[in-house]
Amino acid sequence: MIGVTGTTLAEASFDPKIAGYWRLLVVGMLCITVVGIVLIPFWYAFSFWYGAEYLRRVSARLTTQAVEIRTGVFFRKEITIPLNRITDVRLHDGPLMRHYNLRGLRVETAGSAGQNASSEGNMIGVIDADAFRDAILTQRQRAESADEPRPPTPAETPTPADAGANATLREIRDILARIENRMSGPDGTA
Repeated sequence: MIGVTGTTLAEASFDPKIAGYWRLLVVGMLCITVVGIVLIPFWYAFSFWYGAEYLRRVSARLTTQAVEIRTGVFFRKEITIPLNRITDVRLHDGPLMRHYNLRGLRVETAGSAGQNASSEGNMIGVIDADAFRDAILTQRQRAESADEPRPPTPAETPTPADAGANATLREIRDILARIENRMSGPDGTA
């Protein structure tokens, strides 16, 4: 499949256990507040639909030029991160994520490094997150090496004639500078 940002190299799969993780995470936050305790049964019932819908809509793919991430049920977000902007790809997990055997993958750019979990390329529940991270970093390395200047081929190596042409151009530049100085006068005005 060829998209706007090139050919797809890898696609991330997401673990269905992510629905249970979100369910328990929100229940924990609702328990902190007194009013939230009343909302727990409603959230619990609603979370089964929401979890399935979230899994249906979340996707991430690595292309030859970028990482594309799509998330959201009510408020959808599509992010395209060019490979040349990626500074690091981090794996993270917490106690609740470890309980569900989930890992998070955070794609960091020069402007997002060091931010919290709301960075622009944050994905939770990627199956085999290590392999997807390695694929991103490998493709970034390939893209960087393709952008680096390569040594000149023998056909592109300057010849003595080119060196003479460069010397001639420098001499013309110097002559024009002297003419400009004479025309401006001794006090710098024309």
